Amino acid sequence: MRSIITKMKNRIIKILDGRYLIQKENLFYPHIYVADLSNITKNQQGINIFDTQPFEVEALHIENPNLDISATFFLPQCFLDENGKEIESCEGVFYLTDSTDKTWVLFIELKDCKVKNISRHSQKAIEQIKSTVQFFRDKKIIRKNKIVYANIAFPRRKSDYYSQVIKQPKAYVDEFKIILKGTNYLKIKNSRTII
Repeated sequence: MRSIITKMKNRIIKILDGRYLIQKENLFYPHIYVADLSNITKNQQGINIFDTQPFEVEALHIENPNLDISATFFLPQCFLDENGKEIESCEGVFYLTDSTDKTWVLFIELKDCKVKNISRHSQKAIEQIKSTVQFFRDKKIIRKNKIVYANIAFPRRKSDYYSQVIKQPKAYVDEFKIILKGTNYLKIKNSRTII
């Protein structure tokens, strides 16, 4: 039987132009590091995944308890409206390679900005996540009422910034079905829970 995630990956490719997607599969790494290399490579590279902390740049750290994880990252021009205008989106989405309707889905947005600019960039990041999740629901890539995880990372910030970014966490779950986090470290507890 085909897994839901294979269908999800195929739906993503069917809905979005594959030229604007980066697929990463079978990530068994115990520690996944997600880094935005745009600034240090002068936009020659964007989001990338590492199995150790990269030396050149700070990263979002995801601890993985030996689950088979896949990810899809969105390049510019990936999301266009009916007039061909680009729609703001988050960086990408992580999911279990052998996913079901009950397993987690994690949308991420990285902001590689100076610490003093976190407040300015946090609301835009929230809107990017909400827009991408809604697109996935509208296009039936995920169920309309599925509760998903989303994380906004500011890798240059060493201390906690959750309360600076997320003002009413319950509101996001109630209204948008999004468990919204603001951290540079996530721990995947099991196939259903991220802490």
